[in-house]
Amino acid sequence: MFIGCASSAVEETEAYKKKPTQHIKVADLHSMDEAEKIFLLKTSEIKAKTKLDVNELQEIHFITYTLEKSVAYFAENLTGERQAMAKELAEIVEEIHINSEDNLKEETKQLLEKYFAKAESFIVGF
Repeated sequence: MFIGCASSAVEETEAYKKKPTQHIKVADLHSMDEAEKIFLLKTSEIKAKTKLDVNELQEIHFITYTLEKSVAYFAENLTGERQAMAKELAEIVEEIHINSEDNLKEETKQLLEKYFAKAESFIVGF
């Protein structure tokens, strides 16, 4: 005999949005130079992932932890248009983090395309 309760589908609302699980802790960054180096390195590492199979999605997921620190440093320490760009990048990186963690290949691919286009413009300012 099965005893349980009825459940209804949970709709995504402003009150309910999936948040990334904190699997690893990454040290905070302390200089613009450090943030720029990490940004370039981690962007390059992610760009090298082309199959986007389960293994690569998990690698991207873990790369985003460090990339998030870099982008957060920019968002906190830049001003004006550059800060706005950094905040946009931060939102995209968080979405990449969540989608790659959930092994959502197509969604991650679309987000990566968006990220690389914005990152290319952002890097010009280094």
